[in-house]
Amino acid sequence: MTVLDAVGAGADGCEHHAARLLASLEGGRVYALPAAPAGAAIRVFTAAGTLRPFCWADGPRTEPSLLSHTENCKWHGR
Repeated sequence: MTVLDAVGAGADGCEHHAARLLASLEGGRVYALPAAPAGAAIRVFTAAGTLRPFCWADGPRTEPSLLSHTENCKWHGR
């Protein structure tokens, strides 16, 4: 997987780590590498939406920037 940030800088990794990275980026994009299995980019994108960004940060998670996309949608009724 390749994960790109909003300005096009990128990093390659497995689906698990790509999802973690994508969850922590604003405006990130994910692309499957040539050897990736079918559907890998969709799986990463879907997983990233449910993961909390900055998983290494401890403490209470009350700010929207520390919640997953899914959690933020629930809070805002989307």
